[in-house]
Amino acid sequence: MTIETLLIPTDGSDPAEAAARRGFDLAAQCDAAVDVLSVADDTIATGAGYSGDSQSIRKRLREQATARATALRDDATDCGLEATAVTREGIPSKEIVDYADEHAMDAIAIGTSGRGGVSRAVVGSVADKVVRTASVPVVTINPEAASEATRKLTVDSILLPTDGSDTAEAVIHHGIELAAQLDATVHLLSVIDSDRAQVFSALANADADIAAELRERATDALDERAAEARACDIDVVTTIRDGDPAEEIVDYADTESIDLIAMGTAGRGGFERFIVGSVTDDVVRTASVPVVTMRSNEADQY
Repeated sequence: MTIETLLIPTDGSDPAEAAARRGFDLAAQCDAAVDVLSVADDTIATGAGYSGDSQSIRKRLREQATARATALRDDATDCGLEATAVTREGIPSKEIVDYADEHAMDAIAIGTSGRGGVSRAVVGSVADKVVRTASVPVVTINPEAASEATRKLTVDSILLPTDGSDTAEAVIHHGIELAAQLDATVHLLSVIDSDRAQVFSALANADADIAAELRERATDALDERAAEARACDIDVVTTIRDGDPAEEIVDYADTESIDLIAMGTAGRGGFERFIVGSVTDDVVRTASVPVVTMRSNEADQY
């Protein structure tokens, strides 16, 4: 995974605009071109509380979307980026994903909360739909991460958590590629959920120590991935922690001053799922830094 083109959607809300500026920082470091997209949500044209006919409402919505995209495009240009403003009409999440596919964008950068009610066009639940349906990596930027926009984002370190699943391992491979592009240090983290492991250890065999088994397997997996990174001349740190996976990932990012987290959005099921899936959801919501997410099929094929 390398980023040469970055799609940044906006609905004009303050959180979306703050997230966009984090996207600008990432684009600048990657020397990537930016497409700024604003979607005129055509479902609003038939909503209650609007005066005028549907055609006039659609026109106003499109004009507003064009103004938002143009203003943010100009901001990107002022930052020295090659930028394009685009307006589309339709269902926001679908238009964002379709545009990324049609124009072969390398990634999407999007905020995870913003306007509510009928005005909400990009952030919040729309971001969730984009994460779950996009065929390219999605850089999610929650309000806490976006609030740091006054400080220029420079990615010098990337956290790559793993539970040993195929999805997590594929994400690590792509994360290493991104680290090479950014000249960033890679932090490989495996979290052992000791409480859960002890329960299953007791159920399986009174003498079995599943936590120890998991730690041994995690050590082997981290060593293998670390060797892959070092072969690319990338500095690597490996760590194994015990505790709740999402909490440990977020805490590690904070304590180690991580700049970016990369994770998969699906992985192992049952008690063996330690990192991806719902854990990713928790990290996206609570991390103080941007989080790159990849769907399982996307991570395998991207």
